[in-house]
Amino acid sequence: MQVEPSAFYLAGGASDLSVYRGNNPVAHHFFCSHCGVHPFARVDMPNMSGMTYYNVNVACLDGVDVDVLVTAPMSFRDGRNDNWGSEPSETRHL
Repeated sequence: MQVEPSAFYLAGGASDLSVYRGNNPVAHHFFCSHCGVHPFARVDMPNMSGMTYYNVNVACLDGVDVDVLVTAPMSFRDGRNDNWGSEPSETRHL
């Protein structure tokens, strides 16, 4: 789930988070330094949205029904070809 910074609130555990910075200089991938789960990422500008946003792993939120997650609609973006505005031609493996 993508949210604006004003809608993002980290309730606790900030000191337990580590950050991974890969090849994308604007992406900050946070993960738990104890168990390795990836709860969210912060993506700074410049990016396609024109603003900073958070990508939240909804499975990490309290009170989420796993059955609802399994049946939720999904969309895919073609990041492999840096064509983020389009779906990839092949999604069967995703």
